[in-house]
Amino acid sequence: MLPVKRGGLTRTGAVLPASLDQALHRCIALASHFGTIRLTRSDNLNRREFLLELDDSVAPRLRWTLTRVATGTQLTISRPPGIARLTNLGRRGSAVDRQLGRGLELLPHIASLKIAVVGGGTGLYTTLLGLRDRSWSLTAVISGLPRNPAALAPKDDLGALPSDDAGLCLVSLTPSVAENVVLRSLLTHRMETTGWRRAHFGTALLTALEEIGGSRQVAFDRAAELLGIHGRIVLALGGAVGEAGSRADGGAVAALSDADMIVIAPGHLELDLIPVLCCPGIIAAVRDSQALKVVVTKIMTAEDSDEVPRTSHYVGPLRALIGTKFDVVLANSRPFSPGQLRAYAAAGAHPVGLDLEETTPSTFSILAEPLAAAGDLARHDPEELGQCLVEIGAEHLLTAGNAQARGA
Repeated sequence: MLPVKRGGLTRTGAVLPASLDQALHRCIALASHFGTIRLTRSDNLNRREFLLELDDSVAPRLRWTLTRVATGTQLTISRPPGIARLTNLGRRGSAVDRQLGRGLELLPHIASLKIAVVGGGTGLYTTLLGLRDRSWSLTAVISGLPRNPAALAPKDDLGALPSDDAGLCLVSLTPSVAENVVLRSLLTHRMETTGWRRAHFGTALLTALEEIGGSRQVAFDRAAELLGIHGRIVLALGGAVGEAGSRADGGAVAALSDADMIVIAPGHLELDLIPVLCCPGIIAAVRDSQALKVVVTKIMTAEDSDEVPRTSHYVGPLRALIGTKFDVVLANSRPFSPGQLRAYAAAGAHPVGLDLEETTPSTFSILAEPLAAAGDLARHDPEELGQCLVEIGAEHLLTAGNAQARGA
């Protein structure tokens, strides 16, 4: 929704796909980056309000009003006319006028952005981890097929990760780091009890939920409710894996069709992406969706693989497979340390370079951002990647809204 001026105030609004209490919690988390939060008391059970104080000396305030409506929660941000002149954000540091104004302009669009992420492996895990606290409507689309034995065991800076995509999604979408650590321990734990010896707890849990609920998709939904994760996991294949006549699941197709932005997560083409994209109906759903289509390229080839370390060799086959150009290709621009390069070269892995001329035919736009994480592992930084993606999606919604308003 576009900003509207009333009585000297600028009001920006959007309907958020969340309950009133969920919306209040998420809005406070988003707003706290700009200043100090002051909760206000309300006797109206269908409304919540808080003030965002941007500067203690001048005390300009943004009033955030959340109202329960039939389709979710209506968010309205009211700001005084002089707010655009502010440059000092008090305790949170400083920012130029246009950054503050742009951030407030994009915020409702970030809150209403519907994102579907397609992929598998640690690339999917990292992408979901970055979007978990930034997206209000987040869906992970996975094949549900067993991981290829040739794939390396997933891990990150905290240690081993579940080997299956469902487990990776569940861990990445847990609400906090502490819960992430506990859940990964549970899902990767091999039980030693008689009768369950060497069985993964995560596999046993999902199997039990599937038997109770009647399908694997119901099992994932129940697990999500049980664990309180942020987002939804949907299977690209309908029915049990290996079941005769398996077809594209309606939930996966609907998620791709309804999304504002589809993100192809970084990963190995043959091991992580093709298994889910080649599920019946998924390619057509991605191709025909009106969503912004974004490809996040790998930043390092797999160890001892024949992957070509160029973005065009990653994006080109995806474009040929799906049959349409992508709207955005997002690549890493942050260089690796000499130590990282030596360690990965010894293992037969190499940084994926951006070859602009060869990549351009597959996309309408190429963005190079400093996305590589610090540390020994060559991985995307979840925070940098997540923030970059939601800003890309919000800019798309804002531009589309402005174009629609001009057309009206």
